[in-house]
Amino acid sequence: MKNFKRIISLMMVIVLALSLAACGGGNTNQPAQNQPAADPGKPEYSFTLAMDSPENTVTYLFAEKFATLVKEKSAGKMEVQIFANGQLGSDREIAESVQQGNIDFVTQNTAPQVNFVPQLGVFDMAKVFPDAATARKVLDGPFFDTIAAQYEKAGFKLLGYVDQGFRQMTTNKKVESFADFKGQKIRTMENPNHVAFWSALGANPTPMAWGEVYIGLQQKTIDAQENPYEVIVANKIYEQQKYVINTNHILHLISLITNPAKFNSLSPEYQKIITDSVAEAKVWANQQADERIDGRVKIMQENGVEIVELPAEVHAQMQEKAEAAYELIRGKVGAELVDGLLKAVEAAK
Repeated sequence: MKNFKRIISLMMVIVLALSLAACGGGNTNQPAQNQPAADPGKPEYSFTLAMDSPENTVTYLFAEKFATLVKEKSAGKMEVQIFANGQLGSDREIAESVQQGNIDFVTQNTAPQVNFVPQLGVFDMAKVFPDAATARKVLDGPFFDTIAAQYEKAGFKLLGYVDQGFRQMTTNKKVESFADFKGQKIRTMENPNHVAFWSALGANPTPMAWGEVYIGLQQKTIDAQENPYEVIVANKIYEQQKYVINTNHILHLISLITNPAKFNSLSPEYQKIITDSVAEAKVWANQQADERIDGRVKIMQENGVEIVELPAEVHAQMQEKAEAAYELIRGKVGAELVDGLLKAVEAAK
């Protein structure tokens, strides 16, 4: 049924694109200024933006703000239609679609993009960012251009990053010392870099599809999982877990990407509207992420979850183990990227 819905949604997108092309307003293969005048009652461009995330997330809020700003700044000449909840496919499928030019924009976490841009494994370096403020400085600086060049090689244009806070551990076995990680069967994404990190902590990482996690916790086939507060609350993980351990291990980055050929086909004026809208939406979305954390903590506490702050020495031990796992990532993405990120972080502190 889910695949059927995706097919119907994609057919709707194709029909929309064809109808716009027929009236001369949706052809992205030629610059906007060379196109015939569009129907005054319709926008010159109607873009599609897809995500696998639900509406009540920073991912969606970022996309929604971007769409609003594009329409405002273009005086209605450009509009962005948002398809959330995997309507146009899974994370991997929508990334492929934007790469092929069938979807115009995608907002999603960087983890599934490693399949297309292996160099994004650099963001799997656990404990590399001391806090979100430092990370945002890094990602607004020269390192952004370095990583954007890797996207370009893979057929994507990176427009910007926001974050959804750090990934945290939830568990039914309280963690207060480094030794408490040992043996905990924690669900991770199917990402070898994440598996290596949790193995280094002495845990028992267990890759598992996200759709199986709630039942896995309920049936106690896994002890724990890790995600940002937004995801924990949106999926009611607090119903099956007693503790949230503030491990602050990996920043949950959300990217906004597009197809380079489509972007380059727009007039400089329209390109600027898009980039300006992204820049403004980024600041707003990060503010929302910060403000929403307190609310998410309150929801979990109201549901009987205990929030555990780890001692500084435990974070230091985690950092030491994480750095040992960096070598695996260095071998995959190259020393230049790993060292470049480490230097950028030091400069931003």
